[in-house]
Amino acid sequence: MKYPIVVGTDLTHASDEALLQAESRASRDGTSLTVVHALSPRLWGTANERNLLEQRRELVAQQTTALTGRPRHAFNVVVERGTAHLLLTQLAASKRALLVVGSRTHHGVGHTLLKDMSERVVERAWGPVLVTRARRRSTNILVAVDRPFRASPALEVALEEARLSHAELSVVHCVNTSFLGTLAADIINGDAYARHPLGLHSPVNEARRALGSELRNRQLDPPLYVVDGDASFLISQVAARMNAGLVIVGTTHHLGATPSVTTAVLRNAPCSVLVVDDARVLPEVDSAVHQLHPH
Repeated sequence: MKYPIVVGTDLTHASDEALLQAESRASRDGTSLTVVHALSPRLWGTANERNLLEQRRELVAQQTTALTGRPRHAFNVVVERGTAHLLLTQLAASKRALLVVGSRTHHGVGHTLLKDMSERVVERAWGPVLVTRARRRSTNILVAVDRPFRASPALEVALEEARLSHAELSVVHCVNTSFLGTLAADIINGDAYARHPLGLHSPVNEARRALGSELRNRQLDPPLYVVDGDASFLISQVAARMNAGLVIVGTTHHLGATPSVTTAVLRNAPCSVLVVDDARVLPEVDSAVHQLHPH
């Protein structure tokens, strides 16, 4: 997944990890790096607006070079007035870039009332988004997949990510065998579980066979977790248990809302999360698959 990199900074320590991971990816993939800082919008101009913007550009450049060691001519700096998540998503879309942002964790009641900026970015992004947390020594990658397994952009991105970073890949799929969970899965996945309506563990076994078959068709044999329960909770739990350094999840956007599973992973994963928009990257993924597996 070699994209140009767009990374946001607010000139605080909270941005450090995002800058470090963005620079590391740009160096690994040989792609461009653009560092973005948003100034709060104003309804009026100021006499020294140009000087203020230039001073902020210099601060952003100094922060980037100090953290990453990258020389000033080796990255771009964008400082504009505007709402941060809108500025970042628009710029990333224009460059067809991977957008990298940091995450701040809220706790208690505030967690439900204060939406993290990274969640706002994911809601509006037109491409992949990497939400960073402090890097672990582990390079293990966990990808969460859903049916249909053969058309999973998240899995395609994960395979490429594992190849580029020389990491071990594991795959997780969650099956909710509660009555409502099984009914919903049956409808969504075209009666995939109708063959075993009475067996509590049959949907799990069926999903394991189907996913294992798809992976073997790709000549892959990664560690496989097919678990019974709510994906909103279990994906992060599996990531913690296997000491993942990165979680990759797919998502779709409906009227600007992020699915609850994606939001839960963003909030609870113990490591960085790469969010792949299933609908918006699908043509690109299909092209990549065709190149890898021509008919």
